[in-house]
Amino acid sequence: MDQIIGRDAATTESTERLYKSWRERFVLPLLLGSLIFGAIGLLPTIIASESVLVDGLFIATYALIAVSAIFNFPYSARISAFLLGAYVLGMAELISLGILGDSLFFFLALVVFSTMLHSPRAGVVSIVTVMITFTVMGTLIQSGHFETLNPNAAPSRAEDWISAGVALIMFGVVIIIGFRQLENEFSQAQSRITQTMDALRGERNTLESRVEERTQQLRRINEVERAVAAVLDLNEILPLAARYIQNEFGFYCTTVYILDSSGQWVELTEAVGEAGRLMKDKKHRVNVNGKALVAQVIRSKTGLIMEDNERIVQEYPLFPYTRSLVIVPLVAGDTILGALEMHSSRDAEFHPQDLDAFQNMANGISVSIENARLFQEARQSISEMQATQRQYLETSWSALASERDLQYALGDAEQSGGNSFEAPLSLRNQVLGEIIATGAKEWTPEQKNLVESIAAQAALALENARLVEDSRFTASQEKLTNEIIAKIWAAPNMDAILQTVARELGRNMEASEVEIEVSMEGAGDE
Repeated sequence: MDQIIGRDAATTESTERLYKSWRERFVLPLLLGSLIFGAIGLLPTIIASESVLVDGLFIATYALIAVSAIFNFPYSARISAFLLGAYVLGMAELISLGILGDSLFFFLALVVFSTMLHSPRAGVVSIVTVMITFTVMGTLIQSGHFETLNPNAAPSRAEDWISAGVALIMFGVVIIIGFRQLENEFSQAQSRITQTMDALRGERNTLESRVEERTQQLRRINEVERAVAAVLDLNEILPLAARYIQNEFGFYCTTVYILDSSGQWVELTEAVGEAGRLMKDKKHRVNVNGKALVAQVIRSKTGLIMEDNERIVQEYPLFPYTRSLVIVPLVAGDTILGALEMHSSRDAEFHPQDLDAFQNMANGISVSIENARLFQEARQSISEMQATQRQYLETSWSALASERDLQYALGDAEQSGGNSFEAPLSLRNQVLGEIIATGAKEWTPEQKNLVESIAAQAALALENARLVEDSRFTASQEKLTNEIIAKIWAAPNMDAILQTVARELGRNMEASEVEIEVSMEGAGDE
């Protein structure tokens, strides 16, 4: 209430300052206009006038207005000079021509300008002053104690003085009321403008505050996503995400639920906060088809804001300080992974527009989880492939080593000295053999690096040579097979086919005896 009264008082004061500023800007053009038009009418008036008194009044009034316009007097002095000039002009007309002259016009002007340029109270004072002037001058003129200076002036009656006074009061009151109403309307309009400006400033400040809060929120979300995106270990992502959310937003508790392999339950996998850790130690889990808030979010894949304290207490009895709650699903593509749950101890902490921001953060965490899972699968596939390659290399070179004596030596090891160096022939982490170099001097690091480089290239060259030999052997076997098959298909009858098969196998396999038997015995027993 006090704020409203203070705002209204400030609005009134502002309106008064604005109105005063307008009056101060208006008085100088008014005085200058009076000087210009007064100069045009002053000379003919003085020439036509036969009264020194009237001429003196006109000249003194004009001089007073000129001094007020030229010199920088205060506003009250300037407006007083102008109003005095109007009163003197009306008084001069009253002295010269009586009430039937133009004095009423100047006195009405006095009321108008005093009301407009000073205050309604000044207008009332002007009316009272003029009425006293009418009373005094009317009494003097009607009683014969004073005669008008212009002998040609029409004689006036008491009724004329009364009529002029009533007209002055009537028009003066209307003028004062009108200007007072205008001032009130102006004040109200200014008050409405001020209120509108205050409302706009309030909305702007609120908007700026919301923009700042939104910017800070997005910055925190980006920090969480950036930290999680740099991790490719599934065991580290969830603890890191929960810890970053807790540190950036200052929530009461943050928990992460992950859907199990059956798709029937979501387990509380990670939690930051005393109550959350307690639930994690108890291996808390929720049925996806149940009525829990987490289950509803996972089924609908839509975030949820809860501020119903009774429902929160009923749902989370271990979280006594939770006043606001937001739950968003962890979704990667079309796959639901779980849910992210954030508790706040402040009322109305979360707004509907915050839901999209937290959902984007949850999506970033979900993508990081999926990337880590894919990375682990790819790494496991690579490990399996590398194991298969090592087994293949071991099998192939073991078979080759059993068939051939793959050794070569140069020099006399007994006379070379006792300094030996062994460099393995390694290919894809599988040792195929080794190079043993023996010399009289100790091997330098540069020499060892040279031998190891040569060993690596030698292992690769040996593997390539083996593959070439295998390819050649396979090609020769396929060629031989095709030739034998062609000869078999070229045989005209069964005897010729059997003879061709036995002959070709015996010749190419270097078999001393080849026997082919076609029999159906035992086929019926199978």
